[in-house]
Amino acid sequence: GTGNYTPLPRSPGVHTSNTQHAMPERSSSVSSSSSVNSNGGVNSSEASMKTRDFSAMVKAFHQSYDKIVELSLESYYEEELPGLHSFLDRDKKMMQYTIKGGQCFRGVLVFAATLELIERRGEGAPSAERIQQIMSVGWALEILQAAFLVADDIMDESHTRRGKACWHKVDRVHAYNDVFKLEHFAFYILKHHLGKEDFASIQDIFRGVILKTAFGQGLDLEYSSLVKQLALEWPGEEAVRTRLSMLAYDNIVAHKTSFYTFHLPLAAALCLARGGDEGDNRNTDDEREGEGDISRINVKRGVKGKRSDDFMGDAKDGENMEQRSASDEERYPSSSSSSFSSRGRVGGGASSSEELAKKIGLELGQYFQVQDDFLDVYGDPKKTGKIGTDIEQRKLTWLMAKAVEKTTDEKDLRALFQPSKRYVENVKGIFARLSLRECYLEYEASVCAKIKNWVRQGSSQLPTETILLILNKVYSSRVKKESTNISATTTASTSSSTTGISVVAS
Repeated sequence: GTGNYTPLPRSPGVHTSNTQHAMPERSSSVSSSSSVNSNGGVNSSEASMKTRDFSAMVKAFHQSYDKIVELSLESYYEEELPGLHSFLDRDKKMMQYTIKGGQCFRGVLVFAATLELIERRGEGAPSAERIQQIMSVGWALEILQAAFLVADDIMDESHTRRGKACWHKVDRVHAYNDVFKLEHFAFYILKHHLGKEDFASIQDIFRGVILKTAFGQGLDLEYSSLVKQLALEWPGEEAVRTRLSMLAYDNIVAHKTSFYTFHLPLAAALCLARGGDEGDNRNTDDEREGEGDISRINVKRGVKGKRSDDFMGDAKDGENMEQRSASDEERYPSSSSSSFSSRGRVGGGASSSEELAKKIGLELGQYFQVQDDFLDVYGDPKKTGKIGTDIEQRKLTWLMAKAVEKTTDEKDLRALFQPSKRYVENVKGIFARLSLRECYLEYEASVCAKIKNWVRQGSSQLPTETILLILNKVYSSRVKKESTNISATTTASTSSSTTGISVVAS
């Protein structure tokens, strides 16, 4: 919900030492006097953001749900389904159940990144109308996320999501159709709030990413079946290493997670920051009374920290990088396959800043998923909020792909996939012998250094402060959630190379 969102940390003092974490301070919160006006807008005098305070944007975004999502749903019923208010109430409850409850960081990322780019270009504060348009894109993404999650839970036969029953467990009869309803309502939100030019560009970005995500979900299902089949039939060591490679994992993660989680918000922000259709981003004399003046939110929220340009070099473990993962050129193809479709370049390829934003978004998405895989095994259930099941479900995670890559013993390779009485414990034992926790820390250092370097390259065209805040949030999550019992046993061997990491640096 909106009340317990933890603002992204700003301090550079994040370390991997497991005995003394210098945890970043939280951003100062919005004044307790902040409130929402009758129409869902945020009163500017009460929600003005302190410098470098990200939490006000988070709060403003969450508070805009009723005005953007619910009023749009009511408008649809008035236009297309007049008189069927009992069904309207049902759909409101469905959307509240499936959309709300998380942090909505994808939608907030659209909002924060767009405001930073607008400020960077010296265009002045956007109008209240333009703010609402930007937020509508964020909510469209959150609605799309809800559709993905409902579908994923049905396919995985999951029972809980965000600490409550999955939607198909609540309403199995309608859940399948609700997936389609949510996906297409996201486009209604876009069309209902955006001008023609914005809608054409943003719609194209959304559709391209939806297609990639659908294929990514298909890959995930195919590989899950393949891994389970290994318990019944062993095709040979070479076949297993070829099929369950890090390249296969990279492709699944990029398409299923990275494109819509980080690439889409950054692509949308770059498009929106260029300005709306003529007249769409200006205040008018007949603005509705009480609309709210959230346009005056101060969007200056820079990230200060010591420079640490060389603390995280590329991981050097002597392995064949072609076998380990795809090259940047393979993972981040150029404009011919980019899903960017910005104003003035629809179908005409992406700019250099858009290409760089794509690379950053996909790398962030991969890091986000790799960390999730890591915490499923090495996280503290009390801190992660879930008990890890990836090994038991025989998923092709980063740890499993890395184990396939590193093990030289075919007996251990077989043990990764074939059932036994102590299967989970045996697999964890293989992970420990292969030092996969240390491999993860090396990966983490390398990927953070790579993203920071890309951010510096595009510092004048990209929402760099927002990207670094997100990077720091992801990094801090591992530090906070990793099991101290597990990490303490290996701290000594890794502290010399990783202690003192400062992710948020210029």
